[in-house]
Amino acid sequence: MSAVTKPSRRIGGRAARVAQREADSKMAHIDMPAEGYSGGQYKPLSDHDVSRIHTSALHILETVGMGMMGDITEGAKKILEMGGELSDQRRILFPRALIEDMLATTTKSWTLHGLDPDNNIEISHKGAHYGTAGGAVEILDFETGIYREPTLDDLYDSARLIDTLPNIHWCYRPLIARDMPDVDALDINTAYALLSGTTKPWGITLGSAENVKKAISMFDMVLGGEGRFKSQPSCHMVQGAGVPPLRFANDRCIIKEEAIRQGMPIMIASAPQAGATSPAALAGTIVQVVAEVLAGLTYANAIAPGHPCNFAAWPFVSDLRTGAMSGGSGEQALLAAAVAQMSDFYGLPSSVPAGMADSKLPDAQSGAEKAYTTALAGLAGANMVHESAGMHASLLGFALESLVIDNDMLGNVQRLIRGIEVTDETLSTHVIEDVILKGPGHYLGHDQTLGLMESEYHYPALADRATPREWQENGAKDIVARAKTQVRATLSSHYPSHIDPKLDAEIRARFDIRLPESHMTSTGGRW
Repeated sequence: MSAVTKPSRRIGGRAARVAQREADSKMAHIDMPAEGYSGGQYKPLSDHDVSRIHTSALHILETVGMGMMGDITEGAKKILEMGGELSDQRRILFPRALIEDMLATTTKSWTLHGLDPDNNIEISHKGAHYGTAGGAVEILDFETGIYREPTLDDLYDSARLIDTLPNIHWCYRPLIARDMPDVDALDINTAYALLSGTTKPWGITLGSAENVKKAISMFDMVLGGEGRFKSQPSCHMVQGAGVPPLRFANDRCIIKEEAIRQGMPIMIASAPQAGATSPAALAGTIVQVVAEVLAGLTYANAIAPGHPCNFAAWPFVSDLRTGAMSGGSGEQALLAAAVAQMSDFYGLPSSVPAGMADSKLPDAQSGAEKAYTTALAGLAGANMVHESAGMHASLLGFALESLVIDNDMLGNVQRLIRGIEVTDETLSTHVIEDVILKGPGHYLGHDQTLGLMESEYHYPALADRATPREWQENGAKDIVARAKTQVRATLSSHYPSHIDPKLDAEIRARFDIRLPESHMTSTGGRW
């Protein structure tokens, strides 16, 4: 930032204030290290609670184990060879020693690459990162404000928008392109839309082992040749440990096995719903989900010891009056924070869900639900917070304008996690002495103030900090109106071109790509 003249009072008219806000918008985030800021300040569980949950989860794995929904898979056979037992009820039982061996060999850190190396993320159990996920089946139409089925264009647009938002660190498929005719077309075109829409890391859910191979071959083409994805994985997958309560699903296991063989990092996820597929007692839900994820991690390590995985305990909450999921509840925030704490206990990188507002619109309810769920998750030590932007209606809905609003919110959340640095320099005793005893009696023009403007403070790009009079002079727009302006400006101009046209033609010749080339340029007229 250029030098600033020392102000002794508030000066300048409306034009000066507008110019200053435009300058501030260029400082809309504080540059975050690739490893993220360390959470862990908030601990909903005592050390004794953590120990009891761990012991109870091991007991469940030894006595109840994981049921098999189908034939014994390759990974299940390996678990049995490693010391697991098959009960009379065809449930795989996990001796404590087997879990302890798995925890010793599970990778503790790995890198999720972007197509632009500046977007690489270092994943460990220390740093917090935020991104999308969800698979919404409806989108809030940008023009009409009415929910409708999402399309492939919508998915591509969401990736393009995320590509420009600094506080959203990856683009996991946030919605399902409902205009695709079958699973194969959905998987391949989802992969293409994400790959072409952003240089950030991306994430995908795939419907078959064969489609895992196809998607990886597409990624290899863009990364420079066969085997490149495995050496620099840029896409991750949320792949369930099974089906709650405590069952391995044959088809999911087969997909997971292929993804591991292809080198794709896996979020070993279990997503029980408290009061429905896990106990209504929150502590009981944590015991069950921890057991399920430990079993899933054992499964992954049986296939490939040390494969990059995250402890992805994703417990959800039921509104027990209706049985519907409640993604924005206080209980959801507590559960996400608690499982982040459990992951830290194991020294493993974690993934948790947060930001899944119950609200259907980007309104005050949405802002409150997203803020406290994402903040508590990060402050509790979560490393990858999925579903943290754009989501509504407990994952059923999605809105482009919410991506922009949530990006602003997540910048502040990351500032919370970063905390306050207390050093001899920041205690500022010499600055106080200088200003009071020798200076003008205020800190506005002090060297420390100017030096810390960009490093100590977060400046939101969208939130309004003007006076009421200034706000009225600027059109009295609320945050949704300002977000819509930003969305339209971005999507009418930002068309990533990191895939060479010749390579794009090769991809289209090899795969059934249904995103029209005309929709991928500013001359297409969609925005």
